[in-house]
Amino acid sequence: MTEAKTGKAPSPVTALSWCRANRHFLAAAVLLGASAAGWSLAVRVLKIATHKEAVPWPAGVEVNDEFRMISMPDRFGPYEFVSADGELFRDQKGRPRKDGKPDGDGVIDKETMELLKIGTPTDEGNLPKRRSNWFMVRFYRDPRVEAGKGPRYWRAEAYYYTGGVDLVPHVPEICAVAGGAIHLGSEVMPIQVPSLRPPWNGQVGFQRAVFEQSDLDGRASRFIQYYIFSLNGRPENSRHVVRLKLTSPFVRHAYFAKIQFSPLGAVRDQQQVDAAAKEFASHFLPAILERIPMPDDIGKLSAAR
Repeated sequence: MTEAKTGKAPSPVTALSWCRANRHFLAAAVLLGASAAGWSLAVRVLKIATHKEAVPWPAGVEVNDEFRMISMPDRFGPYEFVSADGELFRDQKGRPRKDGKPDGDGVIDKETMELLKIGTPTDEGNLPKRRSNWFMVRFYRDPRVEAGKGPRYWRAEAYYYTGGVDLVPHVPEICAVAGGAIHLGSEVMPIQVPSLRPPWNGQVGFQRAVFEQSDLDGRASRFIQYYIFSLNGRPENSRHVVRLKLTSPFVRHAYFAKIQFSPLGAVRDQQQVDAAAKEFASHFLPAILERIPMPDDIGKLSAAR
């Protein structure tokens, strides 16, 4: 069979008829276009940050090619850097363990550096720009304290992260437990150093984490670690709050630093150790805070944008 001829030519496709036939597609296109325009406007007007920019270290800070910050002073207050080799560490027979380097320089192995996400390819590119992540681990001696009479040696640490929001701060409650310790609890311990610049000159809440560790003979002992974060130059003691604030779309330049310290050896008298920790912090905090950006430094970066 053949089609019957009507004698009429097919109607040409007009722009109006095409729009009618594709009205759903057009509505979606208009909506997407409006959304894109609105987002661009919001980015400009509300100053929304679509990515985090790295914050440079302050003038005077030195970081070597191992991403170790090497510009900490060898002395703050009465505390002295342990420059001797074999003073702190012993082998299995109790003899001084020497490696030709000062015991006070803490070294982090390659595997741990990878876990800490320090020394990444991004860091390698940012190191010459003074914008990379870095770490600092040092040991200090309190010459006023005799051996066995209280905390004589202290481990001081700092870890600086910038330019990313997906980094998870490592805290003792996670790392020490992963190393076999039992977490006995954490509390906020206020420490005040009035000589510091705001906002650090008021009472600052350090996390005090207490652990129990057993040696090879099954003898258990306690140890304590104290830590706090600097989030864009402001004190913060919760890693969850740090992560939350770093994801804010209104924060363009971002860094956080974990500041941590602990006495070496077993803790027998917690009140004595807490008192000694507050004194150590009163000298350590001024030294380390000079080496990380403060809120006014972040403000200058934002103003320059």
